[in-house]
Amino acid sequence: MKISLHYKGFIKIEKYENDSLIEIPENCTVRDLILFLGISKQQDSPYILVNNDPAWNSTVLKENDSVKLITVVAGG
Repeated sequence: MKISLHYKGFIKIEKYENDSLIEIPENCTVRDLILFLGISKQQDSPYILVNNDPAWNSTVLKENDSVKLITVVAGG
């Protein structure tokens, strides 16, 4: 199954370039995707949008979904 992957902020993903079409396993949840991408615990958990709507760890991804990972940065 293919999805489009977009990420912003301090997220670094070694395997995939930003704005790329990637192959993921069927019935992949958002949590599964985070593990699949190898996002480390050193990076704060990203804010995740699927098709521009907020998504939860249990959200199941579908073919041709657009997934955006955004780092939330707090200032002071």
